[in-house]
Amino acid sequence: MRTWPQVLRRRAVWFLAGLGLVMVVSAVVGADATERLSAGGYQYRDAETQRAVDVLASDFRVPADANLILTVHHRITVRSGPAALAGKALVARARAHPAVTLTADPWTAPSSPLFSEDGRTALVLVQISGPERAAAAAARYLADDVTRTEGLDVGAGGQALIQDELIHSSRDALLRAELLALPLAFLALVMAFRSLAAALLPVAVGAVAVTVGLALLRLLTLVVPVGTFALNLTTALGFGLAVDYSLFLLTRYRGERAAGHDRNHALDVTVRTAGRTVVYSALAIGAALLALLVFPVYALSSLAYVALSVVTLAPVSAVIVVVCTISVLGQRGDRLLLSRRRPSRTRRDGWGRLAASATNRPWRWSVPLVVVLCALAAPFAHATFTVSDERMMRGSSPVRVATEQARSRFDLRQVDPVWLLLSSGVEGGRASAYAGAVARTQGVAQATVVAGPGPSRRTAVRVETIDAPGSEAASDTLARLRDLTPPGPVTAVGGTADRANTLIALSERLPLGLALMAASTFVLLFLFTGSVLLPVKALILAGLGLTASMGVLVTVFQDGDAAFLLGDVTAPGYLDPSVVIVIICVCFGLATDYEMFLLSRVREHYLLTRDIRIAAVESTRQTAGTISWSAIILITVLLALAASPLSVLKMVGIGCALSIVVDAFVIRPILVPAALALFGSANWWAPPWMCRLHERISAHDGQASTPVPHTRPDHSVNATDTSAERLPAPVAEHL
Repeated sequence: MRTWPQVLRRRAVWFLAGLGLVMVVSAVVGADATERLSAGGYQYRDAETQRAVDVLASDFRVPADANLILTVHHRITVRSGPAALAGKALVARARAHPAVTLTADPWTAPSSPLFSEDGRTALVLVQISGPERAAAAAARYLADDVTRTEGLDVGAGGQALIQDELIHSSRDALLRAELLALPLAFLALVMAFRSLAAALLPVAVGAVAVTVGLALLRLLTLVVPVGTFALNLTTALGFGLAVDYSLFLLTRYRGERAAGHDRNHALDVTVRTAGRTVVYSALAIGAALLALLVFPVYALSSLAYVALSVVTLAPVSAVIVVVCTISVLGQRGDRLLLSRRRPSRTRRDGWGRLAASATNRPWRWSVPLVVVLCALAAPFAHATFTVSDERMMRGSSPVRVATEQARSRFDLRQVDPVWLLLSSGVEGGRASAYAGAVARTQGVAQATVVAGPGPSRRTAVRVETIDAPGSEAASDTLARLRDLTPPGPVTAVGGTADRANTLIALSERLPLGLALMAASTFVLLFLFTGSVLLPVKALILAGLGLTASMGVLVTVFQDGDAAFLLGDVTAPGYLDPSVVIVIICVCFGLATDYEMFLLSRVREHYLLTRDIRIAAVESTRQTAGTISWSAIILITVLLALAASPLSVLKMVGIGCALSIVVDAFVIRPILVPAALALFGSANWWAPPWMCRLHERISAHDGQASTPVPHTRPDHSVNATDTSAERLPAPVAEHL
């Protein structure tokens, strides 16, 4: 951090030219990144379950993984006559598609439950194989083809079409971000800097981060499958962090120039202080998002690799662009980037007075706010989690309409039963005894032994549950079935099993993910501050803000309150666990980002005054405005997701925006100063051996830019003492 700004200043033109060349190459490489993303990856299925699905399809001719559902309706009947002939022709066209491996229809098996009770609707199950993106495209092609069948009212639904909808909604959300969020973010930057040129610089940094990030995303798809949501994370987080970091750097540079330092000295101090903070912040956000690697669904694990590229690009591009641009522009840059008007102190003094009040009366401020945040978090206690289905779509979506028709006109307990596939070699008597035990299990309506005619000669037990497939009660029944003693290895297959396996896999890995995230954040904050108490306090406050936003999500998306936030999308009645995990990791990292930015200033002022309350007030006065503008920009970008027609993207946008609002406008300016005042000089405490470790491995470059004066002994200061000899002038004005 001491030599980097000097190297950048001497080779500024070369660095900018090289960065421009990288952007051109990245634009070419990442041009088709959106076409290479996978549509699924949100459900967990191990190799044994996939083999069982293949055996059921090949030996039993059972489409246990039917990802396209067709509802065929006629106003009189579809059992016979011209409608039946048209339905058979429709099935023949579907079977002719090369991606279709298996179909099930009522015309070839008249006793099947695929006719509705009134005989006017038939259900056709189609199993499409291949990669999920190709399966989604094939499902869309088939749906467009069969829905044009003359004389029949054909609807198309199923998981493959839901994934196709997710692909298109992700693209639409990206387009909205470009058309709506980016202009609003630029307007916020103009208002923050009061300079058009200064506002353009963070936008340029964001463009660099997003362009190179999309290229890295495209290269990543060559190695591992990457979920569609990675596109939105790359653009939203990449642009937001790049603007965030350049905002921090420019604000610090302006402050150093306003203090009378020359350009080179101001750049050196900016990189040593704000640059160091930016690097630690990127490490903290990257560590939080890398916790996604522990989850066994690639829609989450692939986001960890994307996050690694984003949090690497954002600080590097911010430092290079800001330092090199200022160096190249020289005196002209000062006229463009430095505001000619002195910024109004009213707003900054307001933040300072708020922090001073919080430090003077920490209990009076912290207790009511903590109670309010706990009240907001209370609904999270009764949260219901399930994998996203058609309920995440708007009510007018044809995919949702067709799927809901299938639910209302057919007994899905018969259409989508639980299949218990036994290992080969199980005798018929043992299989029958096991099926009898299954039938006697609580929650089971019927259990039937089915012998496969295929070469493997395996046996399966077809189980109809009392409760609807995929429901929480059906999952409980499946858990009781797994507790039975089978005659050999048994694999559960079906929609209920897929949902239950996903929830179990995510819940089992969640403690490990949270532990890794907390441990890495603690280590980074310790290296950043040299304190043990400050990282613990940061973890507690971040968790409090996150649970408050989670409680609001339960109120909106599960309980259906505040429906105006969802627009024309109805509340799905549940939370998607994968979405909740993404929100936790992203928002936890952003909370650490703001924490480090504030603590860097707290440390500088503490070195100057040796009084934690003075440091808390002055650092809040100097950083709260920047943090608030940064939060507004991030919220603007994230809320572009909230305009999506899919509730899963709305959940991400609203959840992250709520967490940032709480963190930037409640925790940072009020609860953090109050907590600092409560613990006093103990904020910097650490065991002696950890102090020695910190001195060896974490040299502090973030010193104050002015010489550290002789300070009085470290003791508490009366908050009403406004003596100019005892307090720095800006702090004295507030206290």
